[in-house]
Amino acid sequence: MSIKSYITDPKTGRKAEVIDGDNEKHALVVATRPLKTYENSVRFFTNDAYGADMNQDIGAFGTPEKIHDGTDSILWTASDIVGGGKTTFNSSDRNHTSGGALSVKVDNSPVNDIFQFDKGSDLDLSGYVSISSWINVDKDWKAGDDIEIYGWDTGTNLQVGDSVGLQNYFDFSSYDTWHKLNIALEDMSIEESTLDALRVRIVAAEGKSPKFYLDDIQFEQTGAPIPFELRADKGTWLYVDEFTISVVDEIAGTLADATMPFLSYDKLLGVTLTVGITYQRIQSEEVQFSIQAKGLIDFVQLSGTEVVGQGSDGTNTWITLRSQFMEPLVLKHENDDILRFIINDDMSGLLHFRISAGCKIEDRSEYL
Repeated sequence: MSIKSYITDPKTGRKAEVIDGDNEKHALVVATRPLKTYENSVRFFTNDAYGADMNQDIGAFGTPEKIHDGTDSILWTASDIVGGGKTTFNSSDRNHTSGGALSVKVDNSPVNDIFQFDKGSDLDLSGYVSISSWINVDKDWKAGDDIEIYGWDTGTNLQVGDSVGLQNYFDFSSYDTWHKLNIALEDMSIEESTLDALRVRIVAAEGKSPKFYLDDIQFEQTGAPIPFELRADKGTWLYVDEFTISVVDEIAGTLADATMPFLSYDKLLGVTLTVGITYQRIQSEEVQFSIQAKGLIDFVQLSGTEVVGQGSDGTNTWITLRSQFMEPLVLKHENDDILRFIINDDMSGLLHFRISAGCKIEDRSEYL
């Protein structure tokens, strides 16, 4: 025997009815309400010192503290700390140093191997802003590989600051090419520290760890990378659906016969990048995703990215790119989540360079 049941409003006692309309099946009339409400917003990636204008010059000047160049010069002393046998500190296989012939070779070192560059005396980092280096991948660097660099104090035998993954600062999928790394000391939390050594550790490997070379490692006095960031406001979550990148430069943007736009694939309009623009997604203080872009093709090859506008007056040329995501990227204020583009080169040749984000905001204050 079936049990009679009704959908009833507990406040009013009203029961839901079955509607029998003309030529319609019996059905309940229902209404739905959105579970959450959002506020639409357009946000720009910004920097505290430069606002939203990303066409800045970070040029490296001053006198660097040279660390190691494959022993082309007598600099800091290199040695294996854990493991060994897979690291050659004076390899003649590949070289980047001008007038030199040697570099550091790391030949598929196993996980937990550590090697060190030891100055032999303390170095006060308050006069420096970044670590730069050149890196060349021969083979086997995959998405699951993690190779980290960090400061060290040999006197106390303790790490100084935080470790950072080299893979977050260059395009590790581009083999047999010298890439320049530029790592802000702020990223390593050592900008006001004193240390006497640097260490590199093989943290994780997706199968076989990579074979790669390092050369011309040094601390830079100027030329700190400039991060332009996007965060959620206090008490909110920020849902990012898309980026819009707008660039203007003083170049003639059309071929002489006007058949197509005159845009170089390996430049950003008229600017040639050495390090490239770093994009990172940071969640709960961990870098979850990182890519490096040196030219127009590096942007448009990404899924969901396309050129959506361009034009020229014969002297100045502008272009806009749009990146749309399959699902929104969620930035949670309480986790200090960040999206950021890092400028690592002289971008001052551009007339305009900004990146905006199409977003929606969820008020989460009642849950905090």
